[in-house]
Amino acid sequence: MTFPPMNIWATNKRLHKNIPAFLHIPEAMKYFIVWFTIAASLISVVHAEKPAKAPTAIIEVPMPVITTGTNTSLVKVNCTQQAWNFRIAWQKVPPTGKRGLGVLLAGNRILVTAQLVADATYIELEQAESGHKLPAKVLAVDYEANLALLEATQNPDGFFAGLKPLTLDSGAHIKDALEVWQLGSVGDLISTPLTINKVQTSRYFLESSIFLTYEANGIIRTEGNSFTLPVIRKGKLAGLLLRYNSKDQVASVLPSPIIEHFLKDIADGNYQGFPGLGVEFHQTLDDQFREYLGMKEGQQGVYVGLVTKGGSAESIGLKEGDIILEMNGQKIDVRGNYKDEQFGTLSMSHIVRGKSFVGDTVNVKILREGKVQTLNGKLTRKNPKDFLVPPYLFDRGPNYLVQGGLIFQELSLPYLQSFGEDWEGSAPLRLVHVAKHTDEYEKQGRRKIVFLSATLPTNSTQGYERLGGLIVSKVNEKTINDLTDLDAAFKESKGGIHKIEFEDFPRIIYLDSITCESDNLKLQNPTGMYRINHLHRIE
Repeated sequence: MTFPPMNIWATNKRLHKNIPAFLHIPEAMKYFIVWFTIAASLISVVHAEKPAKAPTAIIEVPMPVITTGTNTSLVKVNCTQQAWNFRIAWQKVPPTGKRGLGVLLAGNRILVTAQLVADATYIELEQAESGHKLPAKVLAVDYEANLALLEATQNPDGFFAGLKPLTLDSGAHIKDALEVWQLGSVGDLISTPLTINKVQTSRYFLESSIFLTYEANGIIRTEGNSFTLPVIRKGKLAGLLLRYNSKDQVASVLPSPIIEHFLKDIADGNYQGFPGLGVEFHQTLDDQFREYLGMKEGQQGVYVGLVTKGGSAESIGLKEGDIILEMNGQKIDVRGNYKDEQFGTLSMSHIVRGKSFVGDTVNVKILREGKVQTLNGKLTRKNPKDFLVPPYLFDRGPNYLVQGGLIFQELSLPYLQSFGEDWEGSAPLRLVHVAKHTDEYEKQGRRKIVFLSATLPTNSTQGYERLGGLIVSKVNEKTINDLTDLDAAFKESKGGIHKIEFEDFPRIIYLDSITCESDNLKLQNPTGMYRINHLHRIE
């Protein structure tokens, strides 16, 4: 707290003016008042001599330049979704609804993100102004690239009249101006500006989904139906908004080159998806690591630490320990990047995932045991169902089998993620470890990881109620490589007893086959306690 300046002589003058009253005060008190008055005056003088503190500057955040106009290319998309419950595999979670915007393309097709229509049970298009609705279906979807194309399931009957299809803009560069389009409450077009500040490869909405991304700055005011927003450059579609950080005012945009790749692949009616190389690489920045690898001073490239089974890299002959020097004529640096002619420094993954199609030839120059070699072959895409631990499951339920109250499933990443955001710490640790280190099981010939997920209380499972999270190795002496093997093994009991072997404690348990059949009949009851329609789903 500061005090108003006080002049000591003015203070003493006021003291002398009141001197008659002062004389009646006891002697000790007189000295106290004099010294207090002088001290207060001196303090005030010191405060008066200090320069005044400058006022704190108030930084004003610029408001977005919002423009409005007439909508000519967007429709509302309403979607009802109901995903499967990965912990109770025969049931679904309660339905939810999402509303977003779709971009009209040529042929009355509507472009949206795959995230909007994942696990959809019903989709409809809605005119922004009139509210007229039209049922729709998914024509093509790619959950890795987060893109979906919709079409009407009924005669449009003028639904698209007055709307103009957008074309793609693939010429964006860093520092280019963009616009985010939204629709107001009465269907009016609302546009807010963005500026591209970085182009990189980053995650879309799946953990394993890494693609080209525009990072742009600007303030986006959220309107209704803001799920899936088109991003425009010079009147053309430059991308779709992936996410927006309002604190940092940074938007991530799914760019038009990825959309263009998606649409070209759809054109022949045989969608194959984006290829992948299938390697895990490590940077070669450390001098000791480079010396160990036999790399020369100034030599560029990245170290191959893992080659995915069934991927493109394995098919063309890449091996763990190789050093990738070039890919399709592009030199790879020590961080795994190359110089893109349009966007500058980018991860080498874009050479495969953004610039190539399934079936294209890839040429890779490597350093192997001190010698430079060139490998080449066809690019492939590994479907999610072909992974030992599928990275995602949409539009279908998880595989499971119920036997006498024991519930068996095939391990998937969605199952682990069902334990919450901190699934790596809250899901069964053994299963988390296996999902991240699958090579040992792939070498064994496993097609899927079959595990005991839970135990229902029945006559068969008395004493086993707490068992769960155990990987199955054998049943009735038969090796279990997927649920098909498990189903077949349970049909061949040994002396009326099922013998189930696990990788961990308790190692072996036994079930009476006749009691199991009795319990199965009781469990399969849609109106019962567990609402089990079918005792297994194996697809």
